[in-house]
Amino acid sequence: MTVKKLVFFTNPNKPNAEELMNKLASSARGRGIEAVETKIHEKLDALLDENGDAFAVVTLGGDGTILRAVNSASRYGIPVLGVNMGRIGFFSEIGAEDFDRALDKLSEGDYRLECPAMLSCFVNGESRGECLNEFSIHRQELASITQLRLVIDGDEVGTVMADGLIVGTPSGSTAYTMSAGGPVVAPRLECLLITPICPHSLTVRPIVAAADSVISAAIECTCRLSGDGQNIRILEPGDEVVFRRADRTAKFIRFGDRNVFRLIREKLK
Repeated sequence: MTVKKLVFFTNPNKPNAEELMNKLASSARGRGIEAVETKIHEKLDALLDENGDAFAVVTLGGDGTILRAVNSASRYGIPVLGVNMGRIGFFSEIGAEDFDRALDKLSEGDYRLECPAMLSCFVNGESRGECLNEFSIHRQELASITQLRLVIDGDEVGTVMADGLIVGTPSGSTAYTMSAGGPVVAPRLECLLITPICPHSLTVRPIVAAADSVISAAIECTCRLSGDGQNIRILEPGDEVVFRRADRTAKFIRFGDRNVFRLIREKLK
């Protein structure tokens, strides 16, 4: 298999990140691979649209950099190869020192694609995008609480009064969902996770819903909507937010088996 083009996507806020990007891109060019370099504050969507023949997006940074890359790369069916420069790097596959060997494996076809589900969000019927880990509804003021009516597949769950609500994917079960007390989901399990943030009632507990469930939240106060840690918009009373599994998936390049429980022990201890 021939690797003809790679798009490098880096977080310049990481020490020496740009120098490392230049080094890895030069290494790729030395093998006859076209290398396109860009940074997280630049428009990756437009770049991938122009470079639709890219073999992969190579990210240099932490999980935040990967999440940004996935959101764009998944639109074009382009896989992501994460080079870890962050503290955790849960989604990363290699360190910088492994890059040349990774190029060998890619050329030999010695890799697999992992395709985790993504999540879509709609506000009052209008699409507000997709994410890999989770969408969250947060209180707007420190002294306030979030109040909403939760419905799953047409069945009313009840009124949620909490600091917020997280709707996440299995991939997100080891991210914000886990921090808020939600379950860790085995990788092959297909589901959606609904986790209240610091609920003000003992009757509101984390919920595991079917992967094809439609989750609706009728907003009863002013609050904020975020996706994978990025602010999306302010929500007002009367707004309806709907979450469902996205039509597209993420794609990650993997060179070996991943034991999610071992990764949790090693990276989140």
